[in-house]
Amino acid sequence: MDLFGIPAEAGYQFRCRFEWLQDRPLVVYTGTFGLMNGVDYLVQLAAKVREIMPEIRFLACGDGAKFDEVQGLARQLDVLDRNFFMLHSMPKLEIKDVLSAADMATSLFINLPAMWANSANKFFDALASGTAVAINYQGWQADLLNETGAGIVISVDNIDQAAHDIVTKVRDKAWIKAAGKAARQLAEERFSRDELTKRLEQVLEGAIYQYQRGSRQL
Repeated sequence: MDLFGIPAEAGYQFRCRFEWLQDRPLVVYTGTFGLMNGVDYLVQLAAKVREIMPEIRFLACGDGAKFDEVQGLARQLDVLDRNFFMLHSMPKLEIKDVLSAADMATSLFINLPAMWANSANKFFDALASGTAVAINYQGWQADLLNETGAGIVISVDNIDQAAHDIVTKVRDKAWIKAAGKAARQLAEERFSRDELTKRLEQVLEGAIYQYQRGSRQL
């Protein structure tokens, strides 16, 4: 958690590096460009959002087998370097600057229910940075966002609706601030090292107890 306890100044400095960004709203993806991640979804989302609120910027940071394909789709849909931008992967310490600059961070997967149980690092990184989160899948993370208000679950198969929902939330500065605060609180209360260590100890103690109990019954 300490890695992402950073001042807003880091995000401001990151924004100032790019003429296309500056003080515009920013939605980011920081992770792998793999088959299961479906980063092409973000390109399609950017194309729809551009029709509604073209000043929103989308930034995808990372590398992977689908990087060139995603870039090609962005070029085809005429959003590359317009409202959709790409950077190659960067060290964890620099990712924190990206998240500090973001209004919203995304965690994405293709439409496959088997992926709903994932524990993607990008989801936890976003929470730890105190950034509102948007995901396009159901499961325990969706339940958590709905329960705490730390983010939004957008449709994976209705891009028009997803674009509308993203624009509505990004325009609502009070919601962005509240969701970011809820995200950080969620990270500290449920996913901090101390909390996870405590839970692991409880699991191990329970396993030892069950083992000893079973041994006595033999």
